[in-house]
Amino acid sequence: MRSGIFTRLLMFCTSFAYSSFVCAEINITDDAGTKHVLLEPTKRIVSLMPHATELLFEIGAGDLVVGAVEYSDFPEAAKKIPRVGGYSALNIEAILALQPDMILAWPEGNRGRELEKLKDLQLPIFVSDPRDFADIVRAMSHFGIITGRQQGAEQAIDRFNQQYQRLKKDYSTQKPLQVFYQVWNAPLMSQNGDTFISRAIELCGGKNIFADLPMTNPQVSIEAILTQNPDVIVASGMGESRPEWLDDWRQYRTLKAVRNNHLVHIPPALLQRPTSRLLQGTSLLCEALQNAR
Repeated sequence: MRSGIFTRLLMFCTSFAYSSFVCAEINITDDAGTKHVLLEPTKRIVSLMPHATELLFEIGAGDLVVGAVEYSDFPEAAKKIPRVGGYSALNIEAILALQPDMILAWPEGNRGRELEKLKDLQLPIFVSDPRDFADIVRAMSHFGIITGRQQGAEQAIDRFNQQYQRLKKDYSTQKPLQVFYQVWNAPLMSQNGDTFISRAIELCGGKNIFADLPMTNPQVSIEAILTQNPDVIVASGMGESRPEWLDDWRQYRTLKAVRNNHLVHIPPALLQRPTSRLLQGTSLLCEALQNAR
């Protein structure tokens, strides 16, 4: 699970005075393939992705986050962190004012032009882009290394792996079901197989009907869904309540998911963020598919 982590002790530092100390330089490669060299653990983090904020708190490094984007709302303490923008735009001035020694970025959720501007300002950017359960584990390990909170990361990883293995044992070999995951209704969007949501479907013994499409978030047609005729339709929406548009499918009575009333809502905070809570959402998804069976 940790094969993507490149860390080694390369150098020792000695003070110029009579006393001496040893400091370990850290080499680590992020999900964009960028190599980072840290002479000491990072102390001031700006998180440009809610999932990174959440994972930092989980490994015991939440106190190091000095700035975060909108929707960084878990745990409760994360709501008190100063905001530096959101998906629509980043507040570059606010980020600079916080004087971070590390910025955590997400290529799926942050604009490339804004990230380039931050790079031009010589700010270190560490990219995290989890696509499956193993990537979430790697993110926790990465964050533990760069913050010096490895022990907390290891404990969080152990909890994660135990929950994951339980779900895998209970559901991964069940009767396969065809699943359509609906991201949004207008335009009608789904997810391909290279996403953590698709991995959750697979863990539950389901098959994402659009897994083979090349785009991560493909726009699809009603005709394609009618042709695929999924056993279950799953949606999360934007808020915690069930999206009204999920029930729009009831007009298509030839769909197996409609005939058998298998229109499923999973709260987005539990299924649309690559954090440990994804396992809670996956558990709900697995139960829904089991009911469909």
